[in-house]
Amino acid sequence: MPIETDLKRAYKTLYDDKNPLQALEDYDTILKNNSQNITALVYKAASLEKLYYGFADWHNEETLDGAKSSLQLALEIAKNRGSKSKIGFVNFRFFIHYFNNKEYDEANKFFQDAKAHGYTDPTVHMWEDRLNTKLKKLAKKKGATVTGVDINRKSDSEGMSSAMKDASNIAASNAGIPIQNLALPATNNSVPLPQPQDTPKFRTDWYQTSNSITLSLFTTNLPPKESDVNVTISRDQHLSVSFNIPDTGSEFQYNVKLAKEVVSTDIKIKIFTKKLEITLAKKDNSQWNSLEGTSDDSDVNNNDTTLNYPTSSKRAIDWSKLNIDDEDDNEEQGGSVDGFFQKLYKDADPDTRRAMMKSFVESNGTALNTNWDDVKEKSVETSPPEGMEVKHW
Repeated sequence: MPIETDLKRAYKTLYDDKNPLQALEDYDTILKNNSQNITALVYKAASLEKLYYGFADWHNEETLDGAKSSLQLALEIAKNRGSKSKIGFVNFRFFIHYFNNKEYDEANKFFQDAKAHGYTDPTVHMWEDRLNTKLKKLAKKKGATVTGVDINRKSDSEGMSSAMKDASNIAASNAGIPIQNLALPATNNSVPLPQPQDTPKFRTDWYQTSNSITLSLFTTNLPPKESDVNVTISRDQHLSVSFNIPDTGSEFQYNVKLAKEVVSTDIKIKIFTKKLEITLAKKDNSQWNSLEGTSDDSDVNNNDTTLNYPTSSKRAIDWSKLNIDDEDDNEEQGGSVDGFFQKLYKDADPDTRRAMMKSFVESNGTALNTNWDDVKEKSVETSPPEGMEVKHW
């Protein structure tokens, strides 16, 4: 069977079938007879990374070192052949390797090398935006500032640390065992772990009801059907979303630690023209202040103090004592905007409804807020659409 056929089958196993263990075996089989095949070495590393991040029995340094060593060998072969495109390709995979491991400075070096060698695919700019965000956060923690990724800096992979080279040499020569036959733990009962995600260029939005959280990922690179999307919840709070981007060697990845726990078995996925919508069931009916968790996350406290806020009405309204009655809700109106907001109001808890009512009334119908903590202690200002202005009569 031609090696191209074997490579395509292994790639399908890894990304379409989402079976990294079988893909690892397939790439090892290819490498037994084609030990210098760069593509097989690169995607063997990708298989090991997915096993490392996705399964408890593989979550160890041996697995991660095996992936790194496989990439290092691929890079050395590409350099020996003088193939600029292959050098760029392997550097890009090295970038993903370090990005997934949250080593963003090192990832940046390989990203610059990939671009310096002319590597390009439809996801490069998406990854670059994601990298910029991470580097800015990293610089902020260090008390410095960055303006973005320097796309003109010189190649840095020549200055690769000796530790990486030693790792490659050890793996390749240890007891005479070729790198492609690196022994790794075998298991039949792998336990899923959170898979670190990195995402192409996209934006997110979310909203909540009393019993669910709905996250929207807006991107043009969407899979054709819901079954192509891999959504996992680990430890009831770590969300991972991934899917293979058609016609490229890249994968859409997104992960986040949620503000509070959700039911890991209750996940609904919908694909629209330009967005992916994921609905998760809350473990409790408490209000979320944000989608992402922070160190000081806490439940919203009820305040029994009378809350009076200024409005355009001639009488003050005590919003904290607004009587919210489920039986007053109207039925949904199909897929209309009214129907959407009616459903949002119908499924919301009392605090969310108070927030919606208060923000809508005080803003004269120009704003709608579902977070009671945001609006309970301040008046909501009128925010007319762009191009319009407020008239006072």
